[in-house]
Amino acid sequence: MTKKSVAVLGATGTVGQKVIAMLADHPKFEVKELVASESRVGMNFSDCCEWREQLPAPQWLRGMSLKSHTKVESTYVISSIPATHAKVIEVDLAKRGHHVLSNASAFRMGKDIPLIIPEINGAHIELVEEQKFAGKIVTNPNCSTVFLAMGLAPLLELSPFEEVSTFTMQAVSGAGYPGVASIDLIGNSIPYISNEEDKIESEAQKILGQVKQKANFPIMAHVNRVPVAHGHCVTFHVKTQEALTQAQVIEHYLAKAEENSALYKVHTDNFRPQVRLDLLHDDMRAHIGRIKVDTDRRCVGMLSMGHNLVRGAAGAAIANLELLDTYLEGRP
Repeated sequence: MTKKSVAVLGATGTVGQKVIAMLADHPKFEVKELVASESRVGMNFSDCCEWREQLPAPQWLRGMSLKSHTKVESTYVISSIPATHAKVIEVDLAKRGHHVLSNASAFRMGKDIPLIIPEINGAHIELVEEQKFAGKIVTNPNCSTVFLAMGLAPLLELSPFEEVSTFTMQAVSGAGYPGVASIDLIGNSIPYISNEEDKIESEAQKILGQVKQKANFPIMAHVNRVPVAHGHCVTFHVKTQEALTQAQVIEHYLAKAEENSALYKVHTDNFRPQVRLDLLHDDMRAHIGRIKVDTDRRCVGMLSMGHNLVRGAAGAAIANLELLDTYLEGRP
């Protein structure tokens, strides 16, 4: 079968490289074009950036040159560029008929833009029908929002929520390369990341709500940057409308993990999950642990940890690529 071509926009960056690595052996898609800033157009990929992935760079990558977004021919584009540039470039690509899978925050909250974790709210893909472009724009969430929403979704099946509070510990790579200066972060934590809390609160409500209606429970988030290379840990407490027991909640999450082991890993050891012990370089799972229920059985707490560059970025865009392609193939 002939594979469908994909252009990677922001190919030299941390997320762009992860996209390239994860698509290297994909059965249906292949990277055919690498797009970078105008200052790098025409340069060979290997000559202008250092490969930072754990696995060796694909051999075919070495001979590929970087091109402008105006020269893209591929039907699908995975974009990992800053929101300020995405507002212009992603729209231009969509107007020209390309389907854009965006990591940027620029359009996530748009009324006609799907903000998707396929296994959680894949039905929201139908919002693309309201877009006026020749192509489509589909977004994946902020990297911490992903693990909050994945952690909350099974619990929402047990009871409606009254409110959610969450606290994040976010890896350095979430800030891109080279991340936060080592002198600021070694032996330290930073209790604020610009615009991050608002994104988590609003995006999670959109994902966990209906297609055109956000979830009606409030979310309060506090975020922290910590000296970890990869892996975001999101701890949250939920006030539920229904009384729940710890055993009931644990059993439900274990059933979810058994149903889809590629989506959830549940840890019952109080000292797990841990970034160094549990995260794989291509890990698409939410690692759930420390499930607790308070004495009145209406407050549930737990943590959800995952790879911020995989399920939180590159892998999320690829999952949305697969979803959009399947959706478009199934249209009459």
